[in-house]
Amino acid sequence: MNALIIDDELPAQKILQALLKEHCPQVKVVGCASSATEAREMLKRKEADILFLDVNMPRESGFDLLDSIASMKYSIIFVTGNQEYALKALKASAVDFLLKPVDIDELKGAVKKVEYFHKLRQQNQEVNSTYQATVNELSQNLSKERNIERLTLQHLQGFKIVAVKDIVYLEADRNYTVFHLASREKVMVSRNMGEYEDLLDPDVFFRVHKSFIINLHHLKEYSTADGYFAVMQDSISVIVSRRRVDEFMVAIKRFTSLK
Repeated sequence: MNALIIDDELPAQKILQALLKEHCPQVKVVGCASSATEAREMLKRKEADILFLDVNMPRESGFDLLDSIASMKYSIIFVTGNQEYALKALKASAVDFLLKPVDIDELKGAVKKVEYFHKLRQQNQEVNSTYQATVNELSQNLSKERNIERLTLQHLQGFKIVAVKDIVYLEADRNYTVFHLASREKVMVSRNMGEYEDLLDPDVFFRVHKSFIINLHHLKEYSTADGYFAVMQDSISVIVSRRRVDEFMVAIKRFTSLK
């Protein structure tokens, strides 16, 4: 696969190029650009499959560049500094990202995922359209710095965008997470539940058990018959850990006061 590195910091370009050459030989770097303008010119002359794209650059950001090119052609790996909100938005999307300084294992993992999904996007127009939609959603999230309203869930067949308000509860299944939606659909993703706990609004999503996080908007009642259970709007009962009962009561009280 051919790659273009777009970063306004020359040392960052050089380091990433060297890491790719040593650890990801299947990726050929066809050029490095220091600005969106330079990247546009390079893309007219060079064939690229992957863009390693810095989120924040002077004058034009990485998203400004994507808005000005046929971005659907490329798989994007965003590269960013430790900006809390940017990381939150990136984790909620289908794109891959690297945090500076770039970790070798994370780089290899991102390249491996991009290879798989790039082929999948070429074969399936629906998957490609969903990928483009999540990039657009990510751009809006970053520009408005709002609470995450949508998650893009990666699964083996592609991506699914879900509205956060439609998530009834999350269930941990070893290193996987199962999303139970209001439509009664289930979506399994290969990320652990703790990652999503960090993304979701803690005033709305409460971890009632080591294996379950519930959306309080979908809570119908609390039952102590034969144990402790959160009964959801779809009548599914989710177990509440005994040690979390007191915190759960506080969370419900806080949640109802905010409504």
